[in-house]
Amino acid sequence: MSISKTKTWNSVLESAKVLVSPAIFSTWFTQTHIDDIKKEGGRTTIYVGCHSTYVKSTIEGRYFGIIQKALRKELENKCDLIFVVKTSPVKKSESEKLTPLFSQKKESEDSLILSLAKSQIRPSYTFSNFAVSSTNQMAWAAAEAVSNNLGDAYNPLFIWGGVGVGKTHLMNAIGYSILKNDSDAKIMFCTAEIFTNDIVEGIRSKRTQHFRSKYRKLAGLFIDDIQFIAGKDAVQEEFFHTFNALVASGGQVVLTSDKPPHEIAKLEERLRSRFQAGLIVDVSQPDFELRCAIIQIKSKEKGLTIPMDLVKLIEVNIDSPRHIEGFLISLMSV
Repeated sequence: MSISKTKTWNSVLESAKVLVSPAIFSTWFTQTHIDDIKKEGGRTTIYVGCHSTYVKSTIEGRYFGIIQKALRKELENKCDLIFVVKTSPVKKSESEKLTPLFSQKKESEDSLILSLAKSQIRPSYTFSNFAVSSTNQMAWAAAEAVSNNLGDAYNPLFIWGGVGVGKTHLMNAIGYSILKNDSDAKIMFCTAEIFTNDIVEGIRSKRTQHFRSKYRKLAGLFIDDIQFIAGKDAVQEEFFHTFNALVASGGQVVLTSDKPPHEIAKLEERLRSRFQAGLIVDVSQPDFELRCAIIQIKSKEKGLTIPMDLVKLIEVNIDSPRHIEGFLISLMSV
């Protein structure tokens, strides 16, 4: 019996739609289709076409389990998945039937995808899939305020806390929210290591002006693990001037660290004072309710259905959000 590619993929998309947020679905899953189906020796191989390399890497890396589970359910058989970069063939007659509203929406989605990639913002980290409790409520509220009033709410916003508590998630959520509302916004997410490497490369190749043009003309600069620039004199000097230029022009600065500014050793006092001039919020280790919520959100994203008694069992034995995600990935491979 031949398999209808369109019908099969529509069923897969319907299954995925209830497992991910509307933003994730419209950003990634709508950019996919079944390109080919091959049967060899009783084994079915599904070739999933993706609109671009960026869509392919995101879908394959983050939502493989959701797609595979949905296909197995639809085909009632095991199948292999191969992701390829290929646009969906649309017949001319079908293309002519598209309404201007659909075309505008498609262009908007494409523009968002390109902007996210250019700004290095992770599309899977949004406010909609960030679990909130008393341990992170203030940081979440501050991040939302910044996303709605870039450069005016809290500048800089300094988020600190231990490993895996959601600092990077919140920072990316700000960027995603900004670009969703205005895909032309000039923002940039990077780690302190990338920022440092760019400075070193600029000095080495005598292109410091290129570096300054890249970072000082942004509407928003988000730097993860800013504590790593401490002790690096040239980097701190360049960041000091970049910070001043951005704030003076109305740009937003968001920073994360594993400790508050006054505890970062070898951080220049002039930088410490500027960090303290904004809002400093901490994110504590997640409590019981938050860890349970994280398990439920992560399992839903990966297409796993976990009963509440098992959720509680996982929570008792694994206290780190990153370890929780690693456990769920291992569970998917069983």
